[in-house]
Amino acid sequence: MDLNTFSVLKNIRVLYVEDDAATREELAEILTFWVKDLEVASNGQTGLELFSRQPHDIVVTDIQMPTMNGLAMSTEMRRLSPHQPILVLSAYNDVEYLFHAIELGISYYVTKPVNVEHLLGKMTEIAEGLVAKQEKLRNQKLLEQYRQLVDASAIVSKFDPQGRISYVNDRFCELSGYDQHALNGIEIRHMRHPEEPKDISGKIWQSVVDGNQWAGIVKKQTRSGAMYVVDSSIVPILNQDNSVEEVVCLDVDITDIYLNYENMLESLTRSERSLHEQRHLLDEYKRVLELGASILVIDPDGRIQAVNLRLASMLGYEIKDLCERSLSEIVPVDYSTCFQKTTQAIDGHCSQVIPFIHQNRSERIFSVNFMSVHDLHGQINAIILSCQDVTEPLRLTREIVETQRELLLVLGEVVESRSQETGKHVYRVAEIAHLLALEYGLDREQAEILKTAAPMHDIGKVGIDDAILHKPGKLNSDEFEIMKTHAEIGHHILTRIDRPLLSIAARIAYEHHENFDGSGYPQGLKGAEISIEGRIIAIADVLDALGHARVYKAAWDDTAIRDYLITQRGRKFDPVLVDLTLKHWDAIADIRQNLSDI
Repeated sequence: MDLNTFSVLKNIRVLYVEDDAATREELAEILTFWVKDLEVASNGQTGLELFSRQPHDIVVTDIQMPTMNGLAMSTEMRRLSPHQPILVLSAYNDVEYLFHAIELGISYYVTKPVNVEHLLGKMTEIAEGLVAKQEKLRNQKLLEQYRQLVDASAIVSKFDPQGRISYVNDRFCELSGYDQHALNGIEIRHMRHPEEPKDISGKIWQSVVDGNQWAGIVKKQTRSGAMYVVDSSIVPILNQDNSVEEVVCLDVDITDIYLNYENMLESLTRSERSLHEQRHLLDEYKRVLELGASILVIDPDGRIQAVNLRLASMLGYEIKDLCERSLSEIVPVDYSTCFQKTTQAIDGHCSQVIPFIHQNRSERIFSVNFMSVHDLHGQINAIILSCQDVTEPLRLTREIVETQRELLLVLGEVVESRSQETGKHVYRVAEIAHLLALEYGLDREQAEILKTAAPMHDIGKVGIDDAILHKPGKLNSDEFEIMKTHAEIGHHILTRIDRPLLSIAARIAYEHHENFDGSGYPQGLKGAEISIEGRIIAIADVLDALGHARVYKAAWDDTAIRDYLITQRGRKFDPVLVDLTLKHWDAIADIRQNLSDI
């Protein structure tokens, strides 16, 4: 165990609630070593009283306790502090409680008996989230101060999506010669100087209201008709639906600088043609550089010609360390397709999400826009990469998916434990289903979703009486009818929570006992009426169940299982899936071996 992994716990306060004295004393002794401050309670009522007296960063609680159970206590805690992080310790028979916990918005679970390293890992994950949240609040305060500073020093204007002014600050009024009342409701095009191309109020504005930022030099006119020039940054502000709610424009007055620059370029252009060529290339670079702040320039052979300080710093390098190196040295994937698209047209560009290797060998993910720069003859002079770091958003997305995946596996294990079935059954079914999904032709994302949802196929068994569930012999007709209801029970449980993964899981729970010839239950679906997810889980579940002993049967050998699949081809199982299963039998055997219960 790497002690540094859990060092963040040294700064947090924890409330631990557990009714079992032996478990409580043992775990409290361990937690005391790791956390800044630990308070312990033996029941939910005492835990709630301690929580009410002072805040705690994390609450760790058992579910079933006397006086007040863990979920009742958590409900009251969430009423006092809606975003309180709560970690639930759950036993195999806590399934119904776990669904109540999901409805409460609790996202952290550890199964009993508790693996200490796993528990500390979960607490570390929560603590790191708290640190990030505190940093976010600090940044929000700083942002508000920056906003006030910008408003006091920059030329600020706001527009509605139709391009009408909704706000200007005093500096805008001073420069333009208008007062705020006169500007309210004026369209942006009326502020454009006649020499300015109409794109600023046409194509560029349309790009902004489509959600894209824009930056560049703009010529405007004052109330008296005089020209002034600003370095303008136009940023769309999105609402919760990702629609543009308003547009903010920050301007810096560069009129004097611009006029001097124009005079100088005019003089140079008249002097000799080579300088005209330089000016053209300068304009080309400027056009692209204005589209992003993290910039890398490569030649047509993929060798780095220039990189700005922002991107070099993000990758842990100095600028001189990157120049003249091949891009492939810091980009470990094939980007040639995007590169080729970029070079095919004079105005060509292409976007791609690409990993970059940091100087410390870690990986950072960027959304990269490849843009070509051409000389006066239309030949490719360079490719400019405008890079936006998307590492953190992708990490958060993966964490959300992984949390849902882990929760479904935990619940699947709970069901299998109650059914007294093999402990790794849900893992094997998930892996076999993943393999068959890919071989059937589903894309990787669909196959991953199926793998994640698969452990929930028998969740409905929580509603079946133990006497039927654990009966060592064959069920009679009445008992079998009751057992069949687990498909509908599972569907009902999983449709109570509106989450995409659980929606797929609900479909699987409902359909995994449907037969290809229509003789299955509960709906009697036939052929393609059964979802591909239901058809895949049906064969993966039966295949693995036959190969392991249950309370009502002995394990079958591989020959018997293969023969059974062949006899049920087109009857119980999709014939295409049976053929794929037999074709990839060795790979499936490896999954069963690697995830054996021994």
